[in-house]
Formats: sequence, C-alpha cells, structure tokens
Amino acid sequence: MSLIRLVYASESRLVDANRRAELDRILTSARRFNDQNDITGFLLATEKAFAQVLEGSRDNVAETYGRIVMDPRHTAFRVLSEEPIVARSFAGWAMGIAERDETTSFIFGLYGVTPEADLHAQPLEILIDLAGELAGRPI
Repeated sequence: MSLIRLVYASESRLVDANRRAELDRILTSARRFNDQNDITGFLLATEKAFAQVLEGSRDNVAETYGRIVMDPRHTAFRVLSEEPIVARSFAGWAMGIAERDETTSFIFGLYGVTPEADLHAQPLEILIDLAGELAGRPI
C-alpha cells in the first residue's frame, strides 16, 4: 500500500470553558476512527490553533481530512503538505497529542510557537519537527 502524509494547520474555535472536554471528544473519536482505518498521526494543540499530521493511504487520509474540515471546532484551514512517504513517522499512534501547557510551553517556544506566532502561522518543517520532538515524550 502506498502511503501519504498530510499536514495542516487551523485556528481553534474551542471555548476555554469546554476546551478540555472537547479535546477529549476529538481524541476519542479520532483514535477509534483512525484505528479502524489504518491512519496514524499526531495533533498539536494550543489555546488558539491546531496542527496535525495524518498518515495512511491516500483515500483514508482524504476521507479523514474531509471530516475534519467539516468540524465546526476548526476554521481557517491551511494544508501545508500532502506527499507520498515511504514509512510512517508516527507509527503506533492512532492519534498522539501534545498541548501547549505549563509542562510543554518551553518546548513549543523553542520551535517558535508562541501566543503571538501560533501553530497556524508556522512553516511545515517546524510543525513536523515539533510533533516529532513531542511524540518522543511520554504523553
């Protein structure tokens, strides 16, 4: 099976009061769907933005991204890359996640992700490197 990797960034519409519960719902749904459809990936989340790496077959990744675009918790989508890959970078992750919080804000900052320059403003290479760095951490 040929694999592709799609990376996108979007602005978050999550409201602070419900943010944690909504992220939990996103992850529960994504992990179940991704496991059934052989999708792997990693989600980066801040208070105002998301960036996500999706890996799998072209059809499955396209279907997954199509569902995400329809999700009202996101806006201002920006596809940064969609390209064939030889191997998955996030194998074993039905959907990993790292949030910018007290524990990870230093690492996010090292990659230039700040409240003033959030995820949706970052170039592809920064997002891939940041996701890879944080995927290696116990989450």
